[in-house]
Amino acid sequence: MIGLTGPIGAGKTTVAGILRELGAKVLDADALVRDEQSRGTLGYTAIVQTFGTAILGPDKEIDRKKLADEVFADPQKLARLERILHPRVIARILEARKMLHDGDVLVVEAIKLLESGLRSVCDEVWVVMAPRESMFERLEKRGLSRPEVELRWRNQYSEEQYRGAADVVIDNSLDRDQLKARVRAEWARLATTVARGRGPSPGP
Repeated sequence: MIGLTGPIGAGKTTVAGILRELGAKVLDADALVRDEQSRGTLGYTAIVQTFGTAILGPDKEIDRKKLADEVFADPQKLARLERILHPRVIARILEARKMLHDGDVLVVEAIKLLESGLRSVCDEVWVVMAPRESMFERLEKRGLSRPEVELRWRNQYSEEQYRGAADVVIDNSLDRDQLKARVRAEWARLATTVARGRGPSPGP
């Protein structure tokens, strides 16, 4: 299993898409988080009990922006939220891994891969990095203001920590063709590793 991570706005989803084209099974941890926050789940109940009904929208679902505004301004609140969500998300990822067929490789895209303990169940950690200004531009296109981006960055690992934890660093300052070539090269390297009897299978 490959853990795919990196700072917010670095381009993890782009790299995940290339890996999917190459045959990987890609699981988005953020999508699992959204599921675990859905009304009627144990995660929803725990979050509302912890943070109150002020984080709910008119439909009584958790408003992700309200929740983000609540927790990213307070590291202790963020830690409480992560203690609710991380074990549930990791359990679902491990269940998904059990469903793999011979020749499959699972890529888990997760912003909190290193902090959550998920790193320990990955065969390799791939970190996507990009120039700071490029990350700002991507996030502003998603509707986040610069102060909101900076607040989220203060609650994640530094570039040095990401690089230090990586088995593979993918530089997303490249153009699309160069980025694809870089990812393909790592995929081919992985195939060679598997052929020698080590590491996760890269699939057909």
